[in-house]
Amino acid sequence: MSLETYKLLASSLFKRDGKSKIEQVPSIADMRLMAKRNVPKMIFDFVDGGAGHEITLRHNESDFQRVFFNPRSLVDVSKQDPSAHFGGRDFPLPIILGPAGLVRVVGNKGEVSAVKSAGKRGLVYTISTSSSYSIEDIKQVAQGPLWFQLYLWRNKEIVDGLIERAAKAECDAIVLTIDVPLNANRLRDLRNGMSIPPKITFRNAFEAMTKPRWLMDITSGDPIGFRNFVGIAEGNSALSHSEFINKELSNLSATWEDLKKLRERWPKKLYIKGILTVEDALNAVNCGVDGIIVSNHGGRQLDSTKSAVSCLPALKAAVGDRCEIFLDGGIRSGVDVIKALCMGADAVTLGRSWVWGVAAGGEKGVDRVIDIYQEEIRQTMILLGVSNLSELNEKMITLPAEWQP
Repeated sequence: MSLETYKLLASSLFKRDGKSKIEQVPSIADMRLMAKRNVPKMIFDFVDGGAGHEITLRHNESDFQRVFFNPRSLVDVSKQDPSAHFGGRDFPLPIILGPAGLVRVVGNKGEVSAVKSAGKRGLVYTISTSSSYSIEDIKQVAQGPLWFQLYLWRNKEIVDGLIERAAKAECDAIVLTIDVPLNANRLRDLRNGMSIPPKITFRNAFEAMTKPRWLMDITSGDPIGFRNFVGIAEGNSALSHSEFINKELSNLSATWEDLKKLRERWPKKLYIKGILTVEDALNAVNCGVDGIIVSNHGGRQLDSTKSAVSCLPALKAAVGDRCEIFLDGGIRSGVDVIKALCMGADAVTLGRSWVWGVAAGGEKGVDRVIDIYQEEIRQTMILLGVSNLSELNEKMITLPAEWQP
């Protein structure tokens, strides 16, 4: 067989109608399955898992199924405008790539793939404090707007240094995450012996060898680690990292006064992530934040909290138009995005879905994730009877009675 014939045969196995396999993935659920096939179990569980018995993790997704649409008919929807306005500017879609740490463990250049994909579409990418690339490395490849996630850790020098670096990287906003006073137990990681960097042991050697592309990817270049904390928070396992955070950085004495000080120091947009109660939402608004992100950390911190989506209606009613409001957690389709916007969200943040895209196909995988959301948002708008996201409101959905504000 000639080389050209071989290339043609290989191409036919991975393309149909001129599209690659990754471009044909029909849904976020299918992208998740592709990601699962591409990486060892311990890596998939690191991304996919939650805290404790994963009660909150499950409800974050399943509670979207309790929201029903009230569609309008015979409306001219020949044109659809899925653009959104938040953070003082217009965006082509109401989605933000939220913070996710140590994404290089899934291979395919990790966070860099997502940064490039978001930039091409003019979408926000949020740099995680625990990124496997430094703030400076991400700034170098970024083509679009950047936000930076921050924690109020006990070590003030570390916090101050991160703020200064975010400013130098021209980040448009700080996303202060407040629901990690310490790291919760993520049982899948503990059971799998998940390590940073991932280690090949007798326990996982066979499975790792069945993923040669992943294995070659993560063993090339510098060891995977917390690049914003080189020489500070380096550990050799998920447990040792948690111990370091809990012993050295964890700030159990943080208060709203710390948020006020950050507000005085940071001149750009300031968002607060991890809000689930009306009391906390009002405290945040009174401290001068520009927006709140309704979130339970994707079910990765305190297990048995209410789902993020079930908290959104009451929080929107409480803050009104005093600040922007975003939803984070359990969003797996454009349908979910539209439901969130009907409940008053200005936009949503995505986490696991874009990481699954990286694991499945790198930059092209994230491209396809964004495409899926865009296609489903447009389709839902048409079927719901709206041509512009500004037309969405609470009358277009029916909520569970207990969610009513």
